[in-house]
Amino acid sequence: RAPGKGPPRRRAAAYAQPPEQSGPLATATVEGYHSFVPLDVPDASRRSRTPSFLCKATSSVDGEAYSLRRLDGPPVPPEPLAAALAWRSLRHPSLVALVDAFTATGPAADGRVGRATYFVHELFPAAISLERAYFGTPGSAGNPGTPPSMTPTEDGLWDIALPLLSAIHAVHSAGAALRIVDPAHVLFTDPHTVRLSSIGVLDAARPERNLPLPALQSEDLQALGRLLVSVACQNAGAAAPTSLRRSLSFVHASYSADLSRLLMLLLSPPEAAHASVHDAVALVSGRLMTRLAQGVGYADALRTELSKEQENGRLLRLVLKLGLATSRPSLPANESYGDHPDRYLLRLFQDLLYGSSDEEGRPLISFAQAVHALNKLDLGHDGRALLTGREDGAMVLVSYHELKQVLERSFGEIAAAAEQ
Repeated sequence: RAPGKGPPRRRAAAYAQPPEQSGPLATATVEGYHSFVPLDVPDASRRSRTPSFLCKATSSVDGEAYSLRRLDGPPVPPEPLAAALAWRSLRHPSLVALVDAFTATGPAADGRVGRATYFVHELFPAAISLERAYFGTPGSAGNPGTPPSMTPTEDGLWDIALPLLSAIHAVHSAGAALRIVDPAHVLFTDPHTVRLSSIGVLDAARPERNLPLPALQSEDLQALGRLLVSVACQNAGAAAPTSLRRSLSFVHASYSADLSRLLMLLLSPPEAAHASVHDAVALVSGRLMTRLAQGVGYADALRTELSKEQENGRLLRLVLKLGLATSRPSLPANESYGDHPDRYLLRLFQDLLYGSSDEEGRPLISFAQAVHALNKLDLGHDGRALLTGREDGAMVLVSYHELKQVLERSFGEIAAAAEQ
């Protein structure tokens, strides 16, 4: 089963309250970020090429949750940090955006407080790494580890290859190199969406690798090829030099010729083929066109659903205004607010919405009828509604245009009283 949960689960994870903690982490505030919740799995930081402490933190500026990474070791010098900050201007749907990077004083994973460099990225709650999804997590003393949660398939491999290739294309076209294309930094943010995380971190943490840009870009392609081989074989060591030939033979026998050709291009020695990301994109252009058509269709479906939600939101605001206007018996400056004829009309309209019954007195539940009446009220339609009081049997014939005027006056009185 693919990782990643639906929007309710992800939103709940983003705003989940941190567990009870003690020590510096419980009360820490770093450059306006607070409420730290560790995100690293055990031993993940020690296995990373950039030892660090990763946590969720909430910004005091906008109240949103972000991913905050504290690099172990001394603070990054200003020049490499400035190079890393250049990644803030690069936006791509397959990249986890860099929000900020700075040096500040704050607690490490062991609670010791000191100056360090921090990277702030977008947070995708409930996301898991490709490494964890396909290879599981290793066990240790007192920790049995976790098995893989996904099995490689042809479609699943293309779901990984095409978005990552698109991200590499955007980065290389911008005159940069990623340097972080590996299973630990590729995240499944929902069942069919992968994103590269930690962009910009290596530019600050390992600036000493002063290789020419074409060499770094070639390493990105090689890294993507090794990643795909490892996933196809579901073996983290499948792309090692001693295993690569055998692994490629397995891929040729088990997957499509298209995938095999892509891997041969990505893994070709730079001095032999001089392949670029543009060559790789041209090789899979047919699949990219199919993915583009699927994306447009998906966007159209989302726009249709969004228009429904906009309608729902409009009607919800109308129902809330109606409830606010009729629920108060009095206001500070108007003790008889609830007894005014305007409020009586609105309560009769509420009876029409919620209190209808059939000839035998059974409740009538018709969402379509209620939505139809609310839409007429929102438009101020000239059509008329027959309102009947449940208690006194009074009957009033009134237009929706008049009802809208009554509602606006009543809500206006509420709003004015709230501002006094």
